[in-house]
Amino acid sequence: MQLIDYRDRVSVVIWVTLMGLAAQRFLTFPSRSFEQVILGSPITLTITANTVLAVLLAGLVASGTEAVVRAHPRVSAAAEPGRAPKTPGRASAAHIDLKPRAKAWAHWIYWGVPISLIIVAVLLLPLAPSSGYWMIGLIATGIALGLSLAGIYYTIDPFQVGYRRARLGMNILTYGIALALFLVVYRTRARSIISGTEIALVSGLLALELLRGSERPIVLVAVYAGITGLVLGQVTWALNYWRLAALTGGLVLLLAFYNVVGLAQHAIQGRIRRRELLEYGLITVTALALIWEFAP
Repeated sequence: MQLIDYRDRVSVVIWVTLMGLAAQRFLTFPSRSFEQVILGSPITLTITANTVLAVLLAGLVASGTEAVVRAHPRVSAAAEPGRAPKTPGRASAAHIDLKPRAKAWAHWIYWGVPISLIIVAVLLLPLAPSSGYWMIGLIATGIALGLSLAGIYYTIDPFQVGYRRARLGMNILTYGIALALFLVVYRTRARSIISGTEIALVSGLLALELLRGSERPIVLVAVYAGITGLVLGQVTWALNYWRLAALTGGLVLLLAFYNVVGLAQHAIQGRIRRRELLEYGLITVTALALIWEFAP
């Protein structure tokens, strides 16, 4: 079996994505608005160039992530008839999905962080106060995308060398993207039906990344990730009734995301005990006290 260098695919995805994000600054397209009545309130949905670009780039990075995943020796070996990956010890959920009888669609569980990163970049880059800050943001997006794709590659197999460092890096990157999303969306003060939906969607995608290493079936992981997204959407809806600063609201949402994902990780393993509830309760109280004291 010929090994494929995943870095070639990563570089292609990064450059094409950065070109698409650069087009956001230089190209303008007419927008269209649609008025709907949702939950008894009139809502105006505006389809802009950023909306179309976010959808196109999300599909692009999803296909790019799929290409990187398929470059992994375990996945490419599983795709060959009569070849099954050899793994010592107990097989994880990812390994179960990578057996020869598994379907390629199971790889969507790896798409969460790259798609979320692109959505945040599309929302954040237009807010840059100058061309210099925009360029820094564009470069930072490319670096983060490259790190996320490399992290995904090295966390496919828990027995692979460098798995622990890659897993830690992916966790840090995931929470960083979540905080950026919460700050940007809460700053816009959009209607709850819009801001809540955005945060619910991206939070669910990010939760997929944090929960996929639990060694549980993908369907179960997806259910808990969906629950996480719904809870964050409801929290956003509630916070919109308060006049909180963008930083305060973003930190509260990050705390809620951390708690919900942490409890989901224990629940998916079937081991939520009084100790875990007390631990997260103390963390919540301490974090809220710090936010109340130091956040604007």
